[in-house]
Amino acid sequence: MIKVYWFLSQMIFVLSFATVTAVSAGADLTDIPLVWKPTDAVSSYDAIDLTVFQNVTFVVHQFNDVRKKPSEIGKNIEKRSSSDVRYVSTRDNVPAWLANRFGEVLSEFEIDVVKTDGTYTLEGDVVKFYVTEESMYKADVGLKMRLLSKSGVVWEGMVTASSTRWGSSYKAENYYEGLSNAVISAVHSLLKDEAFKQAVLKNKK
Repeated sequence: MIKVYWFLSQMIFVLSFATVTAVSAGADLTDIPLVWKPTDAVSSYDAIDLTVFQNVTFVVHQFNDVRKKPSEIGKNIEKRSSSDVRYVSTRDNVPAWLANRFGEVLSEFEIDVVKTDGTYTLEGDVVKFYVTEESMYKADVGLKMRLLSKSGVVWEGMVTASSTRWGSSYKAENYYEGLSNAVISAVHSLLKDEAFKQAVLKNKK
């Protein structure tokens, strides 16, 4: 009798473990929250000459979303068949999340970001915010940015950035890492943009 109970308990454990594993492995990444999870440190990027940004403050307004599928942020195409594509979507507000992170990263690059009454205001349209997973994770961020002074728009331009990483197949963590790294790279690209810096220099008072 003891052996029978032992055998049954072992079978229940094995079946439970198999069920949990199958659900975990097969679960679609639908309506997941956005999580900030960079693996690249701001200090690892090329140094930026901050001279032009001295005595200048920036307000970052909430971004606008111009993507056709606002909730879709990625897909897995490892199997190369349209019927086997696995998508990734979020329930969060991508433009609001991006604007908040954009401002935080600007601060990490030692740019003075304020809530109100800045020298300039930064606005942006989210053109792309997406990860394509094939043999690797490739994240792409595209933002149409505008720099506004008290008199109006003084500069406008596209800022694009990408990040490529290895990772386990179809894992939310790897999507988070790629997108977070690409956002940091986008901020860095903006601050290195000569036309943007000249507009800041020309219009600051």
